Amino acid sequence: MPRKFYILSFLLFALTFSASADTLGQGERFFISPIYDAGSQVSVTATLRYVSDRAYFYIDNDYWSGISEAARDHILANTESLAKEFDSRIHPIETEFFGSEPNPGIDNDPRTTILLIPLIENAGGYFDTTNEYSRTAAPNSNQREMIYLNINELNDQAKMFAFLAHEFQHLISFNQKEKLRGIADDIWLNELRSEYAPTLLGYDDIYEGSHLQRRARALISDPSDSLTEWKNMSADYGQIGLFGEYIGEKLSPQVISETLKTRSSGINSLGEALAAKGFSDKPLGAYRDWLIANFLNDTSVNPKFGYSRGGLSDLHTESSRAVTGIQENTAVTISDSIKDWQGRVYDISQLQAGNNNTLRINFDSFSLASFYISYLIFKPDGQYQLYDFSPAPSSKEINIPGIGTYFNRIVLIPIKKDKLSGFSSNETPVSLTISLERVVSTPPTTPILNPISAQTAHAVVNNFQLEPSTYNLETNLPDGSLIRARGDYKVYVINGSWRRHIVNSRIFSFYPGLGFEKVIEVDPAVLNQYQKSSLVRYAGSQRVYEVDASGARQWLNMGGEAFNASGRSWEAIFMINSHELNYYLLGRPILK
Repeated sequence: MPRKFYILSFLLFALTFSASADTLGQGERFFISPIYDAGSQVSVTATLRYVSDRAYFYIDNDYWSGISEAARDHILANTESLAKEFDSRIHPIETEFFGSEPNPGIDNDPRTTILLIPLIENAGGYFDTTNEYSRTAAPNSNQREMIYLNINELNDQAKMFAFLAHEFQHLISFNQKEKLRGIADDIWLNELRSEYAPTLLGYDDIYEGSHLQRRARALISDPSDSLTEWKNMSADYGQIGLFGEYIGEKLSPQVISETLKTRSSGINSLGEALAAKGFSDKPLGAYRDWLIANFLNDTSVNPKFGYSRGGLSDLHTESSRAVTGIQENTAVTISDSIKDWQGRVYDISQLQAGNNNTLRINFDSFSLASFYISYLIFKPDGQYQLYDFSPAPSSKEINIPGIGTYFNRIVLIPIKKDKLSGFSSNETPVSLTISLERVVSTPPTTPILNPISAQTAHAVVNNFQLEPSTYNLETNLPDGSLIRARGDYKVYVINGSWRRHIVNSRIFSFYPGLGFEKVIEVDPAVLNQYQKSSLVRYAGSQRVYEVDASGARQWLNMGGEAFNASGRSWEAIFMINSHELNYYLLGRPILK
């Protein structure tokens, strides 16, 4: 699909034209793009060959004169089928979902002009906003609501329906975003809406041979392409095509249409659309979950970590780099250069137990704060949990104990997330270096490291509309979820089979995205399935503390054997950040 042309300045004036319907057999000279025309022409003459209730269908005269009578009959029959599909389905379904195109528009005619001409190979069609302005402002304007389609593809009706649906969304987008709201949207998001149009119309219901299948293959071929940088390559369409499909399946199709109703562009527009439709998900979290879905495609742990629709359930993308079997005295370095919203997945696997039982991961960049790190910790039984880390010059290291016993695989997903709109075809990357090393940890504590789950759990509850009483340990309510018993005010955070009381609501402010709106109400019996814990540990220290109901912390100044002999469990230790640690008053240490 070729690149579209966009005029970014919103013109405050336009000429008014008197309504004058085109008539069958009428000839016109149209400006066209030499970039996409098969003959590199700047204009062609064409004749109106078919008129439907919603559109005029013009056919290039040179093409028409070069084919036989039988071929002409075939072309007209296919044009009629395309016209009927546009009138009966494409136009009404898309305008109801996305909003209206400019109607009657610059030509004061409610019909859309569709020009069928030979385009370059792999170009299905294009839309040029130049036509939406007067010739006084844009000399090459055709002064019509207009779409260009490749007549060489007309025999493939499935493709042509999808092409027309895609390009018609661009016409709608121009009206809804630029004309009515004065906003020039980022190309990637405009294209995402157009890529979703065939799915909206049901053209991808049969996956084999579908428009969606072609986009999935493009994604698999280059999974690390930037979502937001737009070079108009096949990989770009693979990214936005599958990301739009994911949003529609896992969140709501209405999020996609809502981006046309915001007065912002790009990532900001997506964020506003998510909030407007009642989702607690943020674009960063949705993008991360999508990267995981592409790589793992496993809905058993979290429905958002895979696809459900036929065809996509078998999709898997390769890692950006795979590291296997880090040895005791070996350090591994991953050096990369990453652009905003460019997915990277590093798979570190086959980690065996040894004396150096902790994996130390260090992140280094001249712009560390640009990155958001998500990582999956895989246990030997195949179960996994998602965690996050926001690196900074003063905090750029993760230590994960339990190599070979608690976990044997780590998947790192760094995301550069600085830029939110105004993306171009050549974005600037930032270097990131990740160092992996095995070190000794004493005592060998279980990693409980900032699990990402409260937000995810809340969204899943809303999505599947589960009643609180259906939750129990067997439902795999994600670690990090906030819960409270029905009729009780106490809020707990859960991890595995343990629950820890949040002694003061102020603690919510220490963690982005947490609050009472994330609390899940459960039956008292469900709450009681979780054992009570008061043990905490700061990520940058090996010291374990007990926190009492008053908010005082006491250091457990004892070795591993004494800790075990005391009846305490390593699995009951909850990882906290420095803000929460400093909130608790320090009491006398508990000695062995």
